[in-house]
Amino acid sequence: MQKIKKYMLLFVVFALLQGCANRPSNDVPDWIHKPAHNQAVGNCGSHALGKQKQKECAMTRARVELASRKGIDIRSTSLMTEQANAQRSQSQLLQHTEQTINEQIKARLVETYHDKAQDILWVLMQEE
Repeated sequence: MQKIKKYMLLFVVFALLQGCANRPSNDVPDWIHKPAHNQAVGNCGSHALGKQKQKECAMTRARVELASRKGIDIRSTSLMTEQANAQRSQSQLLQHTEQTINEQIKARLVETYHDKAQDILWVLMQEE
């Protein structure tokens, strides 16, 4: 009877170790840390106005990175206000973007990655 218990315990431990070994890795893609020379990475945390605004925010940050390499000056300011009481809530986003363009830059979205645990959206933009 003791041998059966030992074998059962050994089997359970082995099964748990196998489950841990086969668990898929939740590593971020390589391009987040090592984009190509004509690419830039942007990210944005959760956005009060939804997933589309979160994506636009991340893309803007990547474009700013690409533009800064070309000597294009982009300044963006956002002010988000929220008011809430027991009966209703209201959100307002005021955004102002100013740019000095010395050269045109064209970029396209190559890839996205969503870190669901932290709700951060990463985008990879490539200069064309």
